[in-house]
Amino acid sequence: MNNNNFWIVKMPRYAMIVFVLFNTIAMLAYPGGSVDNKLSLKEEGSQVGYSFFNNFFSDLGQTVSHSGDSNWVSFIFFNISLCVIGLCFIMLFYKVGSIFNKYKTLSNIGTVCGILSGFCYIGVALTPSNVFLTWHIIFAEWIFRFLFISSLICSILIFKTKDFDNKYAFSFIVFSIMVLAYIFISQFYLRDVRIYPEDLSAHVISQKMIAFWILISIYIYSKGVGQYLLKKI
Repeated sequence: MNNNNFWIVKMPRYAMIVFVLFNTIAMLAYPGGSVDNKLSLKEEGSQVGYSFFNNFFSDLGQTVSHSGDSNWVSFIFFNISLCVIGLCFIMLFYKVGSIFNKYKTLSNIGTVCGILSGFCYIGVALTPSNVFLTWHIIFAEWIFRFLFISSLICSILIFKTKDFDNKYAFSFIVFSIMVLAYIFISQFYLRDVRIYPEDLSAHVISQKMIAFWILISIYIYSKGVGQYLLKKI
């Protein structure tokens, strides 16, 4: 129980703190520039610093900022935060998988998808968008696809499991709907910002909303699993 308690209950909370703290540091250290503003900081009209509404999270993970300046401080803090979240997801879904072993096939699918989403977070960290853009996008897109499948299956498993409070299943259903909506909006409604920069803010805001909702949902899920495990002691 102690080992499970760390990875299921404590680690998600630590990971959330690291993500918020390290991203805050990365944002403060980011030199400047965005997809639609690539002027040097020495040139008039360039964006100085990080804009919450005009910069993607991935801008923090670039080796060079959009302004052309070195971005190593942000690069290090942001990508460490992604690796921590990735490791958290891998271990969380691995440990939780054994709880639902009564429904082995369904549980295995949900577990594998959850673990793969964790590896995709690490994949995003290892492929800075200014160096490996194609792979960066692939890893980022599959985070949400894997999480959608996993969260939907988790909802079903919670409903099926006696003594597991169904309110956690409903929260995961809401999360699944939000992830699916984000996938459709980002891929079929909003246009490529490199061609249509006027869509940049909508892309950035929707990305930040879903990113923080993922953290909140994982926290809620870990809390629910922790309470379920306590009932079994």
